[in-house]
Amino acid sequence: MAARGSVISLICASLLLAMQALAATPNDRDACAAGAGKPDLGDVPCNRIIDDANEAPAERAAAFNNRGLHFFNTKDYDRAISDYSEALKLSPNDAFAYAHRCQAYESRNDHDAAIADCTQAIRINRNDGWAYNNRGVAFYALHDYDAALADHAEAIRLDSGDVWAHARHGMAWMEKGEFDLAIADMTRAVTIDSKYAFGFGQRGQAHFRKRLITKKGGWEPAIADYSEAIRLDPDLVWLYGARGVAYSNNLQYDLAVPDCSEVIKRAPDMSSGYNCLGVAYEGLQKYDRAIAAYNQSIGIDPRNGVAYWNRGNAYMALHRTNDAIVDYGRAIAINPKDFNAFNSRGKAYVAKGDRSGPNVDAKAVADFTEAIRLNPSYVEAYNNRGLIYETMGRRSEAVADLRKAQSIDPEDERSRKALRMLGF
Repeated sequence: MAARGSVISLICASLLLAMQALAATPNDRDACAAGAGKPDLGDVPCNRIIDDANEAPAERAAAFNNRGLHFFNTKDYDRAISDYSEALKLSPNDAFAYAHRCQAYESRNDHDAAIADCTQAIRINRNDGWAYNNRGVAFYALHDYDAALADHAEAIRLDSGDVWAHARHGMAWMEKGEFDLAIADMTRAVTIDSKYAFGFGQRGQAHFRKRLITKKGGWEPAIADYSEAIRLDPDLVWLYGARGVAYSNNLQYDLAVPDCSEVIKRAPDMSSGYNCLGVAYEGLQKYDRAIAAYNQSIGIDPRNGVAYWNRGNAYMALHRTNDAIVDYGRAIAINPKDFNAFNSRGKAYVAKGDRSGPNVDAKAVADFTEAIRLNPSYVEAYNNRGLIYETMGRRSEAVADLRKAQSIDPEDERSRKALRMLGF
């Protein structure tokens, strides 16, 4: 019996030692916090705190938050959301947990859930710039650019040195067609941080879109910014695609193809590489190959509105007007605020040339009008609507649109020549 008692005592002692080994230590708290932003450090210290029932709820909530950051940084968004949710059970007014769960939801493209969480974080802490920025990103994804502008502006008010807020604010301006305001925001970002690759990349996008829409200036500013961003961070793969498209638009197809191919080599599942290659083939007038590349881009990302717009342009080059109209419509369905797609579809309706068809002119006018509503400074759309008004016999409206185009850009030759032909 004595021997049996000794065995039981040894088992109990072993269990006690095992339980003590699982208990969290002060070093675990430091290691858990330090490892939150470093995926390579692992989450073992956080696990010990979470599993230690004797830890204070505040410590366990902090450990869930830190482990949530770890999971987020390894792109395990579902487990990150789960951990932030556990933190909120222990600490219901934890603005940090709400704001970071918001970010995880947004990374999973659950925009409404992201907005709800960031809104709750802001209610708890009105000075949480992180929450304003992440809510702004979600609004941007829903094409609510005014709401995005407001949130990023508030983040900037709270911290004028927040480069991400400046860049995202500029991105919202860009989607509204206010390219100079976008460029100014991006310039502030890269002035604050001269090594901010994302800021240079987005300023390149603003220069690109400005040249694309206004037809003013060259493609060189966009190419220069993309190149600087690549120099600063060669691992930002999307930049090669953006620069490749800019090279194509600048008729430098020999430079475009290697950039597009670099994207496809590094990230074959990234739709932008094939979109980039399609633009290069389009420039080389190899329209069938361009359409094949756009098909691959759309196959990877069916929500890629730009690829539909580009494929529509290739269809137009092949005089497949009806196919182009369908693709422009798909681009609009994906982004109802895509003024460029409305303008292109309006031109496609005009190109049908079927004046006997039902409402073809009216459809063109409606699309040009919507493009103008979305971007009131869109010179090409005013010109397009003015010219279709003239063919419809609506002379006074045609003159008003062409004069509006001239007032926005006095150097615009198209409106100037049209007015001269109308006797003005």
